[in-house]
Amino acid sequence: MNTISTTPAIKISTVFSKPIPKIPGLPAIASGDAIINDKTITKPTELVEGVLHKGTKGVLASVSKAGKTWLLLYMALCIATGRKFLRWNTTRGKVLFINLEIQTAFIKERLQTLMDRLGLKDSGDLDFWNIRGKTADFEALVANIIKAAEGKGYSLIVLDPIYKMMGGKSENGAGGVAVLCNQLERLAEKTGAAVVYSHHFAKGNPKKKTAMDRMSGSGVFARDADSILTLTEHAETGCYTVEMILRNLPQQQSFVVGWEYPVMVVREDLDPEDVQLDKDEPLDTDEGLLHLLKNKPLCSGQWQAEALGLGVSRATFYRIKAELKCRGFVQFDPESKTWSLVVNDEASHDETCETGETETGGEATAGAEVAAGG
Repeated sequence: MNTISTTPAIKISTVFSKPIPKIPGLPAIASGDAIINDKTITKPTELVEGVLHKGTKGVLASVSKAGKTWLLLYMALCIATGRKFLRWNTTRGKVLFINLEIQTAFIKERLQTLMDRLGLKDSGDLDFWNIRGKTADFEALVANIIKAAEGKGYSLIVLDPIYKMMGGKSENGAGGVAVLCNQLERLAEKTGAAVVYSHHFAKGNPKKKTAMDRMSGSGVFARDADSILTLTEHAETGCYTVEMILRNLPQQQSFVVGWEYPVMVVREDLDPEDVQLDKDEPLDTDEGLLHLLKNKPLCSGQWQAEALGLGVSRATFYRIKAELKCRGFVQFDPESKTWSLVVNDEASHDETCETGETETGGEATAGAEVAAGG
Protein backbone atom coordinates (compact mmCIF):
# COMPACT_ATOMS: atom_id res chain seq x y z
CA MET A 1 0.00 0.00 0.00
CA ASN A 2 1.39 3.31 -1.03
CA THR A 3 1.40 6.18 1.53
CA ILE A 4 0.98 9.79 0.59
CA SER A 5 3.97 11.81 1.65
CA THR A 6 3.57 15.30 3.07
CA THR A 7 5.35 17.96 1.08
CA PRO A 8 7.64 20.42 2.82
CA ALA A 9 5.27 23.26 1.85
CA ILE A 10 2.38 21.64 3.72
CA LYS A 11 4.52 20.98 6.76
CA ILE A 12 5.61 24.61 6.87
CA SER A 13 2.07 25.90 6.48
CA THR A 14 0.78 23.84 9.41
CA VAL A 15 3.40 25.03 11.89
CA PHE A 16 3.41 28.47 13.55
CA SER A 17 6.88 29.81 12.88
CA LYS A 18 6.47 32.75 15.30
CA PRO A 19 4.86 33.01 18.72
CA ILE A 20 1.74 35.17 19.08
CA PRO A 21 2.95 38.66 19.99
CA LYS A 22 2.09 39.84 23.47
CA ILE A 23 0.29 43.19 23.70
CA PRO A 24 0.64 44.67 27.18
CA GLY A 25 -2.39 46.20 28.80
CA LEU A 26 -5.10 44.31 26.94
CA PRO A 27 -8.14 43.97 29.22
CA ALA A 28 -9.90 40.68 29.80
CA ILE A 29 -13.04 39.86 27.82
CA ALA A 30 -16.08 40.84 29.88
CA SER A 31 -19.74 39.88 29.62
CA GLY A 32 -22.43 42.47 29.06
CA ASP A 33 -23.82 41.83 32.54
CA ALA A 34 -20.38 42.33 34.08
CA ILE A 35 -20.09 45.70 32.36
CA ILE A 36 -23.59 46.73 33.41
CA ASN A 37 -22.91 45.81 37.04
CA ASP A 38 -19.46 47.40 37.21
CA LYS A 39 -20.00 50.56 39.28
CA THR A 40 -16.47 51.78 38.55
CA ILE A 41 -17.40 52.43 34.90
CA THR A 42 -18.63 56.02 34.75
CA LYS A 43 -18.78 58.64 32.05
CA PRO A 44 -15.98 61.21 32.08
CA THR A 45 -16.63 64.84 32.95
CA GLU A 46 -18.13 67.04 30.23
CA LEU A 47 -15.66 69.90 29.81
CA VAL A 48 -17.91 71.67 27.32
CA GLU A 49 -21.47 70.75 28.17
CA GLY A 50 -23.05 68.65 25.44
CA VAL A 51 -19.95 68.80 23.24
CA LEU A 52 -16.71 67.45 24.75
CA HIS A 53 -15.73 64.96 27.49
CA LYS A 54 -12.40 64.60 29.24
CA GLY A 55 -10.31 61.82 27.73
CA THR A 56 -11.83 62.20 24.25
CA LYS A 57 -10.61 63.78 21.02
CA GLY A 58 -12.04 66.81 19.28
CA VAL A 59 -11.29 68.82 16.15
CA LEU A 60 -12.15 72.37 15.13
CA ALA A 61 -12.08 72.79 11.34
CA SER A 62 -12.72 75.71 9.01
CA VAL A 63 -11.41 77.55 5.99
CA SER A 64 -8.00 79.17 6.42
CA LYS A 65 -7.81 82.45 8.35
CA ALA A 66 -11.26 82.04 9.88
CA GLY A 67 -9.93 82.60 13.40
CA LYS A 68 -9.43 79.02 14.59
CA THR A 69 -6.55 79.94 16.91
CA TRP A 70 -8.53 82.81 18.42
CA LEU A 71 -11.50 80.49 18.98
CA LEU A 72 -9.35 77.74 20.54
CA LEU A 73 -7.68 80.31 22.80
CA TYR A 74 -11.12 81.56 23.79
CA MET A 75 -12.29 78.01 24.58
CA ALA A 76 -9.11 77.27 26.55
CA LEU A 77 -9.50 80.47 28.58
CA CYS A 78 -13.18 79.75 29.24
CA ILE A 79 -12.42 76.25 30.57
CA ALA A 80 -9.40 77.49 32.56
CA THR A 81 -11.62 80.06 34.29
CA GLY A 82 -14.95 78.19 34.29
CA ARG A 83 -16.72 80.64 31.98
CA LYS A 84 -19.39 80.01 29.37
CA PHE A 85 -18.01 79.28 25.89
CA LEU A 86 -20.28 80.46 23.06
CA ARG A 87 -23.63 78.89 24.05
CA TRP A 88 -22.22 76.11 26.25
CA ASN A 89 -21.39 75.95 29.96
CA THR A 90 -17.95 74.60 30.84
CA THR A 91 -16.43 72.68 33.73
CA ARG A 92 -13.38 74.46 35.06
CA GLY A 93 -10.13 72.55 34.60
CA LYS A 94 -6.46 72.92 33.94
CA VAL A 95 -5.58 73.54 30.27
CA LEU A 96 -2.35 73.09 28.33
CA PHE A 97 -2.27 75.05 25.07
CA ILE A 98 0.48 73.71 22.80
CA ASN A 99 1.25 76.44 20.29
CA LEU A 100 3.00 75.05 17.23
CA GLU A 101 2.63 77.99 14.84
CA ILE A 102 2.49 81.49 16.34
CA GLN A 103 5.47 83.32 17.80
CA THR A 104 5.34 83.71 21.57
CA ALA A 105 5.07 87.51 21.45
CA PHE A 106 1.89 87.29 19.39
CA ILE A 107 0.37 84.59 21.60
CA LYS A 108 1.04 86.88 24.56
CA GLU A 109 -0.70 89.73 22.77
CA ARG A 110 -3.71 87.60 21.87
CA LEU A 111 -4.05 86.25 25.41
CA GLN A 112 -3.93 89.75 26.91
CA THR A 113 -6.49 91.00 24.38
CA LEU A 114 -8.87 88.17 25.24
CA MET A 115 -8.44 88.69 28.96
CA ASP A 116 -9.16 92.40 28.58
CA ARG A 117 -12.30 91.66 26.55
CA LEU A 118 -13.54 89.17 29.15
CA GLY A 119 -12.59 91.35 32.10
CA LEU A 120 -10.13 88.82 33.53
CA LYS A 121 -7.23 89.79 35.77
CA ASP A 122 -5.48 86.44 35.31
CA SER A 123 -5.64 83.48 32.96
CA GLY A 124 -6.81 80.98 35.58
CA ASP A 125 -5.57 77.42 35.10
CA LEU A 126 -4.14 78.00 31.61
CA ASP A 127 -0.60 76.90 30.69
CA PHE A 128 1.23 77.36 27.38
CA TRP A 129 3.94 75.39 25.65
CA ASN A 130 5.22 77.50 22.76
CA ILE A 131 7.23 75.17 20.53
CA ARG A 132 7.10 76.83 17.12
CA GLY A 133 10.11 75.57 15.15
CA LYS A 134 10.92 72.94 17.79
CA THR A 135 8.75 70.10 16.51
CA ALA A 136 10.02 66.70 15.43
CA ASP A 137 8.51 63.32 14.64
CA PHE A 138 5.00 63.26 16.11
CA GLU A 139 5.62 60.04 18.04
CA ALA A 140 8.57 61.67 19.80
CA LEU A 141 6.58 64.86 20.33
CA VAL A 142 3.63 63.03 21.90
CA ALA A 143 6.02 61.13 24.18
CA ASN A 144 7.48 64.45 25.35
CA ILE A 145 4.03 65.98 25.85
CA ILE A 146 3.01 62.99 27.99
CA LYS A 147 6.16 63.36 30.06
CA ALA A 148 5.67 67.14 30.46
CA ALA A 149 2.00 66.73 31.43
CA GLU A 150 2.58 63.87 33.86
CA GLY A 151 1.04 64.54 37.27
CA LYS A 152 -0.23 68.01 36.38
CA GLY A 153 -3.90 67.09 36.12
CA TYR A 154 -4.72 68.67 32.79
CA SER A 155 -8.36 68.47 31.72
CA LEU A 156 -7.72 69.76 28.20
CA ILE A 157 -4.72 69.73 25.87
CA VAL A 158 -4.98 71.89 22.74
CA LEU A 159 -2.76 71.26 19.71
CA ASP A 160 -2.74 74.17 17.28
CA PRO A 161 -2.49 73.39 14.39
CA ILE A 162 -2.41 69.65 13.70
CA TYR A 163 -0.59 69.89 10.34
CA LYS A 164 2.52 71.04 12.20
CA MET A 165 2.64 67.62 13.86
CA MET A 166 2.74 65.69 10.62
CA GLY A 167 6.52 65.90 10.54
CA GLY A 168 6.73 66.00 6.76
CA LYS A 169 4.26 63.15 6.29
CA SER A 170 1.34 63.67 3.92
CA GLU A 171 -2.01 64.46 5.49
CA ASN A 172 -3.60 62.66 2.54
CA GLY A 173 -2.06 59.30 3.45
CA ALA A 174 -4.44 57.23 5.56
CA GLY A 175 -1.57 55.25 7.08
CA GLY A 176 0.35 58.25 8.39
CA VAL A 177 -2.78 60.00 9.64
CA ALA A 178 -3.95 56.82 11.38
CA VAL A 179 -0.63 56.59 13.22
CA LEU A 180 -0.94 60.24 14.27
CA CYS A 181 -4.50 59.69 15.51
CA ASN A 182 -3.36 56.65 17.47
CA GLN A 183 -0.72 58.84 19.12
CA LEU A 184 -3.38 61.41 20.01
CA GLU A 185 -5.43 58.55 21.50
CA ARG A 186 -2.39 57.59 23.55
CA LEU A 187 -2.01 61.19 24.72
CA ALA A 188 -5.65 61.34 25.84
CA GLU A 189 -5.41 57.96 27.59
CA LYS A 190 -2.16 58.67 29.41
CA THR A 191 -3.10 62.15 30.60
CA GLY A 192 -6.87 61.74 31.02
CA ALA A 193 -7.30 65.04 29.22
CA ALA A 194 -9.44 65.87 26.24
CA VAL A 195 -7.23 66.45 23.20
CA VAL A 196 -8.50 69.09 20.78
CA TYR A 197 -6.73 70.24 17.61
CA SER A 198 -7.38 72.60 14.73
CA HIS A 199 -7.52 71.56 11.10
CA HIS A 200 -8.33 73.25 7.80
CA PHE A 201 -10.88 72.59 5.08
CA ALA A 202 -9.91 71.09 1.75
CA LYS A 203 -9.83 73.27 -1.36
CA GLY A 204 -13.07 73.83 -3.20
CA ASN A 205 -16.54 74.84 -2.10
CA PRO A 206 -17.08 73.29 1.38
CA LYS A 207 -20.84 73.82 1.18
CA LYS A 208 -21.08 71.10 -1.46
CA LYS A 209 -19.80 68.56 1.09
CA THR A 210 -21.21 67.28 4.34
CA ALA A 211 -19.64 68.79 7.46
CA MET A 212 -17.76 65.56 8.11
CA ASP A 213 -16.15 65.55 4.65
CA ARG A 214 -14.91 69.14 4.56
CA MET A 215 -11.59 68.59 6.30
CA SER A 216 -8.45 68.43 4.20
CA GLY A 217 -6.50 65.21 3.84
CA SER A 218 -7.39 61.68 4.78
CA GLY A 219 -10.90 60.84 5.95
CA VAL A 220 -9.29 59.27 9.01
CA PHE A 221 -9.30 62.72 10.63
CA ALA A 222 -13.10 62.84 10.57
CA ARG A 223 -13.67 59.19 11.43
CA ASP A 224 -11.32 59.27 14.40
CA ALA A 225 -12.52 62.35 16.30
CA ASP A 226 -15.20 62.05 18.98
CA SER A 227 -16.37 65.66 18.60
CA ILE A 228 -16.16 67.67 15.37
CA LEU A 229 -16.95 71.37 15.10
CA THR A 230 -16.87 73.04 11.70
CA LEU A 231 -17.06 76.73 10.79
CA THR A 232 -18.50 77.33 7.33
CA GLU A 233 -18.73 80.82 5.85
CA HIS A 234 -22.16 82.38 6.23
CA ALA A 235 -23.87 84.75 3.81
CA GLU A 236 -23.38 87.50 6.41
CA THR A 237 -19.84 88.87 6.20
CA GLY A 238 -17.64 87.84 9.11
CA CYS A 239 -20.05 85.14 10.25
CA TYR A 240 -19.84 81.35 10.25
CA THR A 241 -22.27 78.49 10.60
CA VAL A 242 -21.20 76.13 13.39
CA GLU A 243 -22.04 72.47 12.79
CA MET A 244 -21.32 69.61 15.18
CA ILE A 245 -20.83 65.89 14.72
CA LEU A 246 -20.80 64.18 18.11
CA ARG A 247 -20.03 60.52 18.77
CA ASN A 248 -20.90 60.27 22.47
CA LEU A 249 -23.51 62.99 22.88
CA PRO A 250 -26.87 63.91 21.33
CA GLN A 251 -26.56 65.85 18.09
CA GLN A 252 -27.22 69.59 18.26
CA GLN A 253 -28.76 72.10 15.92
CA SER A 254 -26.30 74.25 14.00
CA PHE A 255 -26.06 77.95 14.79
CA VAL A 256 -24.24 81.07 13.63
CA VAL A 257 -21.33 82.92 15.21
CA GLY A 258 -20.00 86.31 14.21
CA TRP A 259 -16.50 87.72 14.58
CA GLU A 260 -16.38 90.56 17.12
CA TYR A 261 -12.67 91.02 17.72
CA PRO A 262 -11.23 89.22 19.59
CA VAL A 263 -14.04 86.68 20.14
CA MET A 264 -16.77 84.89 18.26
CA VAL A 265 -20.28 85.68 19.51
CA VAL A 266 -23.49 83.74 18.90
CA ARG A 267 -25.78 85.39 16.33
CA GLU A 268 -29.28 84.15 17.09
CA ASP A 269 -30.67 86.58 14.51
CA LEU A 270 -29.08 84.71 11.60
CA ASP A 271 -30.21 81.50 9.94
CA PRO A 272 -27.45 78.85 9.99
CA GLU A 273 -28.65 77.52 6.64
CA ASP A 274 -28.05 80.87 4.97
CA VAL A 275 -24.70 80.05 3.42
CA GLN A 276 -22.40 82.33 1.48
CA LEU A 277 -22.87 82.51 -2.28
CA ASP A 278 -20.28 80.75 -4.40
CA LYS A 279 -18.93 83.64 -6.47
CA ASP A 280 -17.35 81.29 -9.00
CA GLU A 281 -20.69 79.81 -10.09
CA PRO A 282 -23.37 81.47 -12.22
CA LEU A 283 -26.57 82.53 -10.48
CA ASP A 284 -29.57 80.26 -10.82
CA THR A 285 -33.19 81.23 -11.45
CA ASP A 286 -35.50 81.31 -8.43
CA GLU A 287 -36.86 77.86 -9.41
CA GLY A 288 -40.22 78.65 -7.71
CA LEU A 289 -38.68 79.26 -4.27
CA LEU A 290 -40.50 82.60 -3.94
CA HIS A 291 -43.83 80.98 -4.73
CA LEU A 292 -43.32 78.50 -1.88
CA LEU A 293 -43.46 81.40 0.58
CA LYS A 294 -46.57 83.01 -0.91
CA ASN A 295 -49.10 81.41 1.44
CA LYS A 296 -47.17 81.36 4.73
CA PRO A 297 -43.67 81.75 6.21
CA LEU A 298 -41.53 78.61 6.37
CA CYS A 299 -38.55 77.62 8.46
CA SER A 300 -35.42 76.70 6.50
CA GLY A 301 -36.02 72.96 6.80
CA GLN A 302 -39.61 73.21 5.55
CA TRP A 303 -38.66 75.55 2.73
CA GLN A 304 -35.83 73.29 1.64
CA ALA A 305 -38.02 70.16 1.82
CA GLU A 306 -40.63 71.76 -0.44
CA ALA A 307 -37.90 72.96 -2.80
CA LEU A 308 -36.56 69.41 -3.03
CA GLY A 309 -40.07 68.38 -4.07
CA LEU A 310 -39.69 70.75 -7.03
CA GLY A 311 -36.43 69.06 -8.00
CA VAL A 312 -34.19 71.81 -6.62
CA SER A 313 -30.93 70.41 -5.25
CA ARG A 314 -29.73 71.27 -1.75
CA ALA A 315 -26.77 73.29 -3.05
CA THR A 316 -28.97 75.19 -5.53
CA PHE A 317 -31.52 75.93 -2.80
CA TYR A 318 -28.85 77.52 -0.61
CA ARG A 319 -27.46 79.64 -3.45
CA ILE A 320 -30.88 80.89 -4.50
CA LYS A 321 -31.98 81.59 -0.94
CA ALA A 322 -28.87 83.66 -0.28
CA GLU A 323 -29.40 85.61 -3.51
CA LEU A 324 -33.09 86.26 -2.75
CA LYS A 325 -32.13 87.60 0.66
CA CYS A 326 -29.34 89.71 -0.81
CA ARG A 327 -31.76 91.27 -3.31
CA GLY A 328 -34.36 91.98 -0.62
CA PHE A 329 -37.02 89.55 -1.81
CA VAL A 330 -37.15 87.46 1.39
CA GLN A 331 -36.50 88.09 5.06
CA PHE A 332 -35.68 85.96 8.12
CA ASP A 333 -37.55 86.39 11.41
CA PRO A 334 -35.20 85.44 14.29
CA GLU A 335 -38.11 85.00 16.74
CA SER A 336 -40.14 82.52 14.70
CA LYS A 337 -37.06 81.18 12.85
CA THR A 338 -38.99 81.46 9.59
CA TRP A 339 -38.52 82.98 6.14
CA SER A 340 -41.17 85.10 4.46
CA LEU A 341 -41.62 87.38 1.46
CA VAL A 342 -40.67 91.02 1.90
CA VAL A 343 -43.88 93.03 1.54
CA ASN A 344 -42.54 96.59 1.38
CA ASP A 345 -43.42 96.69 -2.32
CA GLU A 346 -46.43 94.41 -2.55
CA ALA A 347 -47.06 94.92 -6.25
CA SER A 348 -43.52 94.00 -7.18
CA HIS A 349 -43.44 90.89 -5.03
CA ASP A 350 -46.95 89.79 -5.96
CA GLU A 351 -45.93 90.01 -9.59
CA THR A 352 -42.81 87.96 -8.88
CA CYS A 353 -44.85 85.28 -7.14
CA GLU A 354 -47.44 85.24 -9.89
CA THR A 355 -44.61 84.83 -12.36
CA GLY A 356 -43.46 81.82 -10.37
CA GLU A 357 -46.90 80.21 -10.91
CA THR A 358 -46.72 80.16 -14.68
CA GLU A 359 -45.89 76.99 -16.55
CA THR A 360 -44.15 78.70 -19.45
CA GLY A 361 -40.77 79.61 -18.10
CA GLY A 362 -42.04 82.23 -15.62
CA GLU A 363 -39.74 80.98 -12.91
CA ALA A 364 -36.73 81.74 -15.09
CA THR A 365 -38.13 85.23 -15.68
CA ALA A 366 -38.41 85.87 -11.92
CA GLY A 367 -34.88 84.57 -11.45
CA ALA A 368 -33.62 86.84 -14.21
CA GLU A 369 -35.18 89.82 -12.41
CA VAL A 370 -33.40 88.80 -9.21
CA ALA A 371 -30.07 88.36 -10.97
CA ALA A 372 -30.44 91.75 -12.63
CA GLY A 373 -31.06 93.46 -9.31
CA GLY A 374 -34.90 93.32 -9.14
